[in-house]
Amino acid sequence: MQPFEMVMNPKQVFLSVLIFGVAGLLLFMYLQVWIEEQHTGRVEKRREQKVTSGWGPMKYLQPVPRIKPQVSHA
Repeated sequence: MQPFEMVMNPKQVFLSVLIFGVAGLLLFMYLQVWIEEQHTGRVEKRREQKVTSGWGPMKYLQPVPRIKPQVSHA
């Protein structure tokens, strides 16, 4: 069979895109759960924390040490 004879019809293209899309979505969901488990230790712990406190923890707003410029009074 010559390479130019291998043409996918629209039904095959649709099914291929659909299958790869579903597989990608499942992989993304699995990785998201895995990353959350790495950060919190358990998914249930994070879910309880979201339910009990209206807002999630804001770890990114912790103060950072600053280097103050030294002003010379001459």
